[in-house]
Amino acid sequence: MKKIFYSLSVAVLLLTSATTFAQAKKYPLFEHFTQASCGPCAAQNPYFQEVYYANESNVHHVAYHTSWPGIDPMYDFNPSESDAMVSYYGVSGVPDMFANGTEFGSPAGVTQDIVNNLVAESSPIRILVTETVAGSTVNVHIEVQTVGTVPAGTYKLKAAAVEHIIDYVSAPGTNGETEFPNVFREFLTGSGGVAITPAAIGSSVSFDYSYTYDAVYVPANMMTLAWVQNVATKEVLNSGATGDPEVEVVNMSAAAFTQGTVGGANAFNGDIINLGDANANIEITLTSSQPADWSAEFEYNGTTYTSTASSTINALSTLPIDLNVNVGSTSAIGEYTITVEFPDNPEIMPQVLNYYVISGVTDLVVNNEVSYGDGTPYGTYDWESLYTDALDAAGVTTWAATSHFTMKKGFDSGSLDDVENIYYNVGWTFPGLVSDEAKIEQLMNFLDNGGNLFISGQDIGWEVNEYAAYYPEAVDFYENYLHASFVNDAAAGATSFTAVVDEPWYGDVAASDISKPYGTTYYYPDQIEVNGVDAFDVFTYNAGTKVGGVRSETSDYKTVYLGIGIEMIEDDAVRNAVMEATYLYFKGDLNGIAYDQAIQGLLGGANPNPAVNSTVITLSNIDKNYTLVVTDITGKIIMQNTIAAGTDAYQLMTSDLSSGMYFFYLTDGTQRTQTEKLNVVK
Repeated sequence: MKKIFYSLSVAVLLLTSATTFAQAKKYPLFEHFTQASCGPCAAQNPYFQEVYYANESNVHHVAYHTSWPGIDPMYDFNPSESDAMVSYYGVSGVPDMFANGTEFGSPAGVTQDIVNNLVAESSPIRILVTETVAGSTVNVHIEVQTVGTVPAGTYKLKAAAVEHIIDYVSAPGTNGETEFPNVFREFLTGSGGVAITPAAIGSSVSFDYSYTYDAVYVPANMMTLAWVQNVATKEVLNSGATGDPEVEVVNMSAAAFTQGTVGGANAFNGDIINLGDANANIEITLTSSQPADWSAEFEYNGTTYTSTASSTINALSTLPIDLNVNVGSTSAIGEYTITVEFPDNPEIMPQVLNYYVISGVTDLVVNNEVSYGDGTPYGTYDWESLYTDALDAAGVTTWAATSHFTMKKGFDSGSLDDVENIYYNVGWTFPGLVSDEAKIEQLMNFLDNGGNLFISGQDIGWEVNEYAAYYPEAVDFYENYLHASFVNDAAAGATSFTAVVDEPWYGDVAASDISKPYGTTYYYPDQIEVNGVDAFDVFTYNAGTKVGGVRSETSDYKTVYLGIGIEMIEDDAVRNAVMEATYLYFKGDLNGIAYDQAIQGLLGGANPNPAVNSTVITLSNIDKNYTLVVTDITGKIIMQNTIAAGTDAYQLMTSDLSSGMYFFYLTDGTQRTQTEKLNVVK
């Protein structure tokens, strides 16, 4: 594990113009925390490995082995640097996966679609890694080329010696695993990395290291993995490894997601770049997911194609590909994939470019496309039709469905301005809300700008509560935008989902049994409560006091949050009724605080005030049922009482209230009166 030397140099790129384009291929980096005596690791790792082996030349992967829960000789080989990475990412359990520096969760949740989305990104830097071996000494040269504008920030280069595969005759731990891909062995840069200032566009920075083969290494399986990481955000700008393909496919468009217009054309640009000194034969295929009245085609070398084309890309040259999409009148998100294959080089796996066009979509179903709870083979795409069928039943014709990765691309490009309502399908996935600060910020901005959000899934609240110290932004979103507080897992005794009878929007929804798609072992409905004056109970478990759903309304937005996934509502008709009521609720008056003069005249003051055991609230022109809401000074709802039509005075009992300041108001579920103060003294 001895480091022999390190040197740095800066050079101007002199190869050809092929190395000075605006973007380079992005190699997603999966950092994987696992352990040879971890039972869940043995259950989940094979799912990831299947996807990884199908994408070896398009992604990079390194596995750090931890000290717990048992025996692991791969951890024992280099405990200090493995522990340093556990500390760096704050890993508290295994298995755990990070993608490009962001916590992903279970390795079982890495799907081909996720890889395709990550691979289709591009980077302003390219990392080239080469090695020479002299006896037992490996000399490593790392060149970081700047080809585009690097975001402002402080960066570090990290480089590690990785053993591509370790196969044991018998399991080295207690979980039965014998095959371990891309095992971390040692850092060449130290676990903290070395500072790097990316060069100017068209130039590069180079680093040189050496390390010595340890006796346990299989030299033929060793490789060097390098990446550049933002110090503040931990985002991995790009990665590179020994043996990366010399041909890369790169998105050259400023954004891969755009807002289209009916009858309009939308263009995207990509490049195939041959960095090698030999010509390469390629096959290009366009696949589209779009309505029948939309069309798409790609063009290169002056010829237009709608499906496939074959070509040769010369050494040290670039082949541009232009995609053109024509938008029809049907509301949709059109999804387009350009796949480039290399028939003469089967070791180079197909490379893809993904592009998206949205038009006419007001209601967007978003699938949380991350890992399952415990490897149970249900992802959110299994439940997508439950949302879309319900929207169809409600008469919505301007909906579309996509992944949360694609949603983020849409927000980043400013292409979701026409979307009014998001239905976020979390199901039972981890992470649900935590660890993805960018996604949470996007959803906050969406709500602050007048959007509405429906979100459902078991353990959303539990996860936010469990990791509150690590993800304060998730706590903020949960408490101040969903206006909910987590109480506990309500699995014990929770068998049915029942609307609050007096709830103006959901009160007519029938009760339904709760199903257990994830099995009886993994049954964790969240018990929650409202947080703040803008929130209301809408569903309980077993028609009792344990709350399972809340809605909120502010002057900017409306939210609905269920402590179970809608897939757990067993009755199809009830599920559809919940979604229809949500859609109608979202369509209602959004100006929840700016009320007209009439509603403001409904509520008078309280007498006596201060009150001891009771007070009488004066009412006027109560022409329908209202709800009287009483909150404490923090906004927590203390009481909700029905005020019947025709009531002109209501006696509010305060005997059970502690001394202090309280607030009260009337609401019909759509509008709310002004808030009045009430002092209670004892």
